[in-house]
Amino acid sequence: MNNARMHQKPARKTTAERRIGLGGVALPRAIAFFCFSLGTFCALAWPQTATAQAASLSPAPPASAAQSAAPKYEVKLDMPADLQALLSNNLDLLRWRNFPGLQADQIERLADEAPAQVQRLLETQGFFSPQIAVRVDCPPHSDGTEPIRVVLTVNPGVATLVHAVEVQVDGPNGQPDAALSARLSRTWTLKPGSVFRDADWESAKSRALSSLLSGQWPAARIADSRATIDPQSHQARLLLRLDTGAAYRFGQLHITGLQRYPASIVERLAPMQPGQPYSQTALLDYQAALQNSPYFRNAVVDADVRQTQDGVAPVDVQVTENRAQKLSFGVGVSSDTGQRVQMGWRDLDFLGRAWRLSSEVKLQTREQSGNLRLAFPRTAIGHDDSLTLSQDRTDISGLVTRNSSIGALRERTRGHIDTALALQYQAESLEPAGAASSEVHALSLNYSWTRRDINSVLYPSRGTIINLQIGGASKALLSSANFIRLYARGLGYLPIDRSNQLVFRAEAGAVLANGASGIPQNFLFRAGGANSVRGYAYQSLGLVQGDAIVGGRYLFTASAEFDHWFTRQWGGAVFYDLGNAADTWGALKPVRGYGAGVRWRSPVGLVSVDLAYGQAVHQYRLNFSAGLSF
Repeated sequence: MNNARMHQKPARKTTAERRIGLGGVALPRAIAFFCFSLGTFCALAWPQTATAQAASLSPAPPASAAQSAAPKYEVKLDMPADLQALLSNNLDLLRWRNFPGLQADQIERLADEAPAQVQRLLETQGFFSPQIAVRVDCPPHSDGTEPIRVVLTVNPGVATLVHAVEVQVDGPNGQPDAALSARLSRTWTLKPGSVFRDADWESAKSRALSSLLSGQWPAARIADSRATIDPQSHQARLLLRLDTGAAYRFGQLHITGLQRYPASIVERLAPMQPGQPYSQTALLDYQAALQNSPYFRNAVVDADVRQTQDGVAPVDVQVTENRAQKLSFGVGVSSDTGQRVQMGWRDLDFLGRAWRLSSEVKLQTREQSGNLRLAFPRTAIGHDDSLTLSQDRTDISGLVTRNSSIGALRERTRGHIDTALALQYQAESLEPAGAASSEVHALSLNYSWTRRDINSVLYPSRGTIINLQIGGASKALLSSANFIRLYARGLGYLPIDRSNQLVFRAEAGAVLANGASGIPQNFLFRAGGANSVRGYAYQSLGLVQGDAIVGGRYLFTASAEFDHWFTRQWGGAVFYDLGNAADTWGALKPVRGYGAGVRWRSPVGLVSVDLAYGQAVHQYRLNFSAGLSF
């Protein structure tokens, strides 16, 4: 970094006090510290000076324990309170005040060096025109019972503000790139009008360079940087010139570590193709996709631009395969569905074709399910296809349902966008308490679109998730009723500062049909529970049928939550929820729930425990959930 700064001449020292102006110069801290330590060591190790030899002719009285423990000098700070911590942590005069064995001349040397050190520290905070004075008051008695008093007075003056910023990017041909320059200028963090601080200046430069390095410019560098300070006008003019370096393209994949699975599994997870512009972000996304794949336990992706030929960088991929077969067990508890035990089994190489066959049995207090799934390796154009067979039973809010289904699913991920197309046939029986039983069936086609843009999957604090769904069935195609189902859900995280954030959630749904009769329950809507309207039992908000609550054709819920983090792991929350489900929009009367809770950033994700009051039922209910439910 080349920082050009304009300074005034330093003021002269007087006998009564030692002053320094804007241009005070001292040895660098490391050299000053070394000289001070060396002087202290010499004073303690070689006391046989002429004065010491004369004094040794008559024995000196031993110092008392109180005298040896007392500090040799004390420091009074006369300066703004917000600067005291900066000086206390970095100023030698303050850090050495309790060091035993300091002599008066060493204390005076520390006082002499203090103004120059204060000057440099204040400059890092944007103060280039301070007035600094230090005074050393020796005690009236020289018997060592009273400490030396040092008074340090600091008037920081006016903070220097950023007046102008110029960011220039030179392309691979050495000529200015106007588009890149404009993009980096828009995202520049140290804006005009901001206080010029060294840390912010370094951070802004580092962020600008990182934006090039993470893109297609792995050889980018800072060609020039200048911070020109004018102490008279208290203004800073900033210049940053970046050089992109040569442009690179991706080459072929070099894969190592495969023993069981074909190379096509690794190749089809790549977000880039040979010949495309280099991007570090693409490499990181590729590595994350491999590590999230069930086939691999670990993966490392790297493209060494130092080994390029004609601007083409080969991509090295090292993978560690997972075991093909795995048996797993689990237990848990939920405020919505009760206690849970489950067992799962998977085979990642079914029939030796890298097909993934998995099955799971889950037994909960209010829900029991079993499913069998056969998933195929990703296709050449990025589709993930699977077949499913499932059997479910639920007993919630007086309604017992049994559902058997078979379906085919096609999924695809492109950046932050996930899409899914499902064709499913299901047969369902309903037994509402106090009402007649019924059976329905449907052959439905459903499409889901999800956009995820959050900063962390485990501990989100910024960003949004949006999900849109559309589906339906027809009597002409193996279904009990004609219907079209529309659904939308959004989740947003808005940070206030490092310790506080707002969380918003909303969902709405509608089933377009002549009535709810003949429509399976999983296409209708009920509300209530930990991830819906807190303060009400799970799926207890809906239509009353006999003594049971069944699904309605319309849904609306919303939630606002304020989170405060007391530590990195523990926080608290207050929230307000509302919503309901009904068979018509006119009958949809939202009910309210509100309360407070505890948040824990556990190793497996966010754990939430909430005590909510359901205003419509006049009851408190404890809700808890783990992870990001969406």
